Amino acid sequence: MTNIDSMNFTELVSKRRAYRKLKPFDINADLLQELLKITSLAPSCENNQPWRFVFVYNDEQLQSMYKVFPNKNKWVENASLIVGVFSKQELDCSIDDRDYYLFDTGIAVAYLMLRATEMGLVAHPTSYYDEGEAKKIMGIPEDMQLITIIAIGKHEDTKKIELSPEQEEAELVRPKRFSIQYLNYLGNYVEEYEENKKRFERVFD
Repeated sequence: MTNIDSMNFTELVSKRRAYRKLKPFDINADLLQELLKITSLAPSCENNQPWRFVFVYNDEQLQSMYKVFPNKNKWVENASLIVGVFSKQELDCSIDDRDYYLFDTGIAVAYLMLRATEMGLVAHPTSYYDEGEAKKIMGIPEDMQLITIIAIGKHEDTKKIELSPEQEEAELVRPKRFSIQYLNYLGNYVEEYEENKKRFERVFD
């Protein structure tokens, strides 16, 4: 898999998109190794590395996985690689009622998504699926939480793929992002918000 040339970090983050129009791509050992390796480099509380990933690329298993998604996520059927991401509270720090396993697993997922983008792929994390059935197919223990399922494929911008109007629009234009001022505060959240209410009324960039 050829990396996108001369891409700095800001360009890489900007290029990452959760496209739904996907097409198959060839999977080989080198590609899988790159994705496996990058997740191991993510930081975590006390280096616990609580995340677990199952990579599904066998055609028969993929066909079973496609069935765990509702109609709104039928686009997943064009993915050549599906990744189940799971963990549980006991695998990571719990400090003063703060459970870190979801936070740390999210960082590892971000690493995977960015590396996939760098390799010219789309890595789209999903939220809607039959968790119980998906766990059975991937052999994930019942006491584990299936946090997300990531669909990975090449971006397809020519073939007609059935999407909802909202999904079609998101293919063409990056969905609106909250403004920097709305999300970030200097020194004190309440004080700055009260002083700058009118400025914060412009929610979107």
